[in-house]
Amino acid sequence: MSNGPADPAPVRERFVEDLLEYMTLEEKAGQLALTPYAGDDPAFHDQLRRGLIGGVVGQLAPGEAQTIQRIAAEETRLGIPLFIGMDTTQGLRTRLPLPISVANSWDLDAIEAAERLIAEEAGALGINWALAPFMGTAKFLADSGFDHSAGESSWLAANIAAARIRGLQAPDGPHHIHMLACLQLGPVDPRSNSGRGIDALTERLSSLATAIELAGPASIAPETTLSLGDANYTGTSETISMLKQPGSYDGMLLSDWVGLAERAGQLPGSPSFVSISAERLIAAVTDQIISRTEIDQAVRRVLAAKYDLGLFRSSFAPAQPEPAAPRNIRNPSLDLARKSIVLMRNDPALLPLTVDSGEVLVVGSAARDRILPMGGGQGEAASVIDGLEELGIACKFAPGLALRQDGTSIGHMIDADRMAIGMAGEAARRTRTVVCVLGDIPGTPGGALPGATRTLLETLRAANPRLVVVTLASRPIDPDIGGEPLPCLVHAGVLGTHSGQAIAEVLSGEHDPSGRLPYAIRTREGEERLPFGHGLSYADFALTDFAVELGVDRVLVSAVVSNLGEREGCEVSQLFVRKLEPDHETQESHLRGFTRVYLRPGNRECITFELGAQELGTVDAAGRRTVESGAYEIRLGFNEKRAQSGEVFVPHGVAEAMTSGRGQPDIAFPLVNRQR
Repeated sequence: MSNGPADPAPVRERFVEDLLEYMTLEEKAGQLALTPYAGDDPAFHDQLRRGLIGGVVGQLAPGEAQTIQRIAAEETRLGIPLFIGMDTTQGLRTRLPLPISVANSWDLDAIEAAERLIAEEAGALGINWALAPFMGTAKFLADSGFDHSAGESSWLAANIAAARIRGLQAPDGPHHIHMLACLQLGPVDPRSNSGRGIDALTERLSSLATAIELAGPASIAPETTLSLGDANYTGTSETISMLKQPGSYDGMLLSDWVGLAERAGQLPGSPSFVSISAERLIAAVTDQIISRTEIDQAVRRVLAAKYDLGLFRSSFAPAQPEPAAPRNIRNPSLDLARKSIVLMRNDPALLPLTVDSGEVLVVGSAARDRILPMGGGQGEAASVIDGLEELGIACKFAPGLALRQDGTSIGHMIDADRMAIGMAGEAARRTRTVVCVLGDIPGTPGGALPGATRTLLETLRAANPRLVVVTLASRPIDPDIGGEPLPCLVHAGVLGTHSGQAIAEVLSGEHDPSGRLPYAIRTREGEERLPFGHGLSYADFALTDFAVELGVDRVLVSAVVSNLGEREGCEVSQLFVRKLEPDHETQESHLRGFTRVYLRPGNRECITFELGAQELGTVDAAGRRTVESGAYEIRLGFNEKRAQSGEVFVPHGVAEAMTSGRGQPDIAFPLVNRQR
């Protein structure tokens, strides 16, 4: 399943086994002990010099990582270097979009490039272990884990996690990576076991296997402590069982550390694999609660990971200056921010802003906010006003609502709102186009808006029908104003450092909106307002010549995407698979492929998908991926609802060939699909 270490395996294994033979029990236990960085604390430095610390986590200033690495390398008996870990979920100096906003991009290359930039910034600080990414889905948008998820599709979540790992672990030479990622798994939610298709645990095992296959070895953490309601979550033992199957995974399993610590009588910390006590592990081995073999196996994975990082060859030179943040079009964080913006509605076509848009009135204090786009991180981002001014777009400003001095989110009306709304309405009447920028809004996407925000939008729409609404929160909105949806709605999300510049480029048409929703927007009652995968372009795309063919060991899907519009643009073609059961029970369809297509006006491109075991199969707790024979519905389109559909029957022999990986990929049977 994994790609294996970059160096020839026997070389690494011999190095690790030789080192293990020299290590005392105390030194082995120390390799499983991660501790928060404690600066000049004498007790911390004493533990470090005794070899009882295998790594540190936390915020380190420039040069501090190199200092403690030199102590580990030069002042301990065996000179084993340290893991230096830090949460890089949204970046370091450069702030990336929030994970759920990253998922809007559906662009794995852009995600990988942005993570590569973060790895460079981390490396300049001496960080070698990124405590990211998190892989999980949010079936329920009200859950607190939504911001950290990749939406509703476990397939999309697995592909995004793999892209982030590839970016963080990009090799710095022919044999070694310079950053180790930590894949943190979201819990399995039994509420998503609907009885309609693949159950939650099977889907999680399959998506985890997919992520490992696409990314190669990383460290894997157990379920995180994100609060996702009152449900009891399951699946830990099954997940670990799969990962421990021979040949399945040879990276670090941090759940092993947690399990050993719990058996040694230590309660887990946060994260659960931090602050494990070497002394407790030593005592548990001495008391025969934990075997030396178990300790050796866990340490073996640690030393192998440090070997792959090249730490045993590092000189731990003083920290280098951080790379300058590029300002050009190739800036990967800006590129990712642009591609994460979703144009949800544009009828009539008020965007992109053109000469016909006239003078623009920008309403909302969020348009001037440089802190909100950072998602809680340090520093400031470019605001929407900053971005528009940088492009030379003349605009006036009105706050729209009164400022909340206590920092609370905008909810009910206060007295000062009435004057602010009235002034914004008057300004809107005298302006050709209004752009209203909203920050964090409590409530359910697709549900009713809080009183103050609703009154503002009602006033602006009554004063000027040319109203564009831009949202900067992690969750989108799609309200009815005056009994009908907003005519023009842009969900920007939490975009990080380059938020304002990216939004301005999309509003002005310098960049086509190419983001797509990784979830459906539903009302509180469950009514679907916008489907999974929805998003608009300034171009006009069509999908034709849809075909499905059955090969000896795969299903081949093809179609032609054409740009019928007058502008260059991007469309995301999405492929969904549903197993058709003989009893006609309704099954859920699952995303199993996607591709981004950039086309000039009048151009067309043929797209193809090859569906094999990874797309049609499921993985069990033993790590076996199998494909069932039978009928499958294949749907291809521009979102879950706007798709063409066909059926294909996969015979037993073809299913076996997919499962085993044997077959002749250049052979395909004639067209066997039935479109509808």
